[in-house]
Amino acid sequence: MKRLLLIVLVIAGLLAAGFLAPALVRDPGLVLIEFGSWRVEMSLLVLVLGVLVAWLLMSLFTALLRLPGRTLRRARDRRSRRQLENGFLALAEGDWRGAERALRKSLQHQDSPAGYLAAARAAQGQGDSDRRDRWLALAGGRFGRRSFIAGLARARLLIGEGRTTEAVPVLEELHLKKPRHNGVLRLLLEAYQDAARWRDLRLLTPALRRAGVVDRQRADDLAVLAAERELDACVDVAELETVWKELGRRLHRRRELVAAFARRSAELGRPELAAKPLRLELSESLDDELLGLYAKADESERSARIAECEQWLEKTPDHAGLQQTLGMLYLAERRYDEARGCLEQAVRQRPSSEAYEALGRVLDRAGKLEAAAQCYRNALRLRSGRGVEPLPPPE
Repeated sequence: MKRLLLIVLVIAGLLAAGFLAPALVRDPGLVLIEFGSWRVEMSLLVLVLGVLVAWLLMSLFTALLRLPGRTLRRARDRRSRRQLENGFLALAEGDWRGAERALRKSLQHQDSPAGYLAAARAAQGQGDSDRRDRWLALAGGRFGRRSFIAGLARARLLIGEGRTTEAVPVLEELHLKKPRHNGVLRLLLEAYQDAARWRDLRLLTPALRRAGVVDRQRADDLAVLAAERELDACVDVAELETVWKELGRRLHRRRELVAAFARRSAELGRPELAAKPLRLELSESLDDELLGLYAKADESERSARIAECEQWLEKTPDHAGLQQTLGMLYLAERRYDEARGCLEQAVRQRPSSEAYEALGRVLDRAGKLEAAAQCYRNALRLRSGRGVEPLPPPE
């Protein structure tokens, strides 16, 4: 920039001289300088040339005075850049001690945010978290506008060290500063998963989608996964009900979450909580897992559930899962003949250990001991991954 300005000034001076030369030839002008008894007379052109010569001499003298210091600074900067390069090369080779030593020498003479961050990585490679934190503090303190980068580097190093819980607050603070920063969002996604912070992960999915980190389908899958893990982690019924209400209507219609809610409700001794969500989901599409959970949902409303299953069976008479569910419900209501018919059809269409075990109970109660024993054996065979054996012919 300075060189360009000097060129412009020289060109302007030459143009001005060319414009004024004819006039100065006709009338060179007169400059009179009087000081005490001294009097100096000269033409205007001589004065201008004298000023220019004096300025050039002063500039040359100043440059000569600054030359030793400038030469030393250039040599020091070259050494600093060479040490910085050596530090990066040692870092790439995994020589943590050599990298930090070279970077320290470089940073003594020339500040570099990349150098401070690289030195922090080298210190972490040696297992020295205190030195790593000092390097990161220097990077954040000396480069205010780049403190965001220093914070991001700190979070990466903490995650790499397995200290995810310490990295999360750093990343959350960075996320508040730049809500759409891809690097921060990706690290938050990783940190929330590692720390099992499923609610935070579920709430993060809209930001991930808006920033383009994941597409809509992936964002929906992440939200469902986080919500499922969140339901599984509930420790009591009150927390389970709170989490379920917070999920909202859209997630309430996801089969995976309905199943997770029903399973956790049963585990906490309140299976009736999931009766309504199960009924709504099954009315849309029959699913074997949901049917099995629906059979255990609410003992006080078993008759109503039997009636609903009978209506569904009229529409899909060959659905093995529905036959098994209805057979289990009949068995619980002690309607043994109807239970036997449904369960026998279920094991013919699609054998399962649960259906064989329930059918064994029905046959045992009916006095069909040999057939009941074979049903129990078949249930065990299916659990161990073997095939079933035919039941004895009816007596």
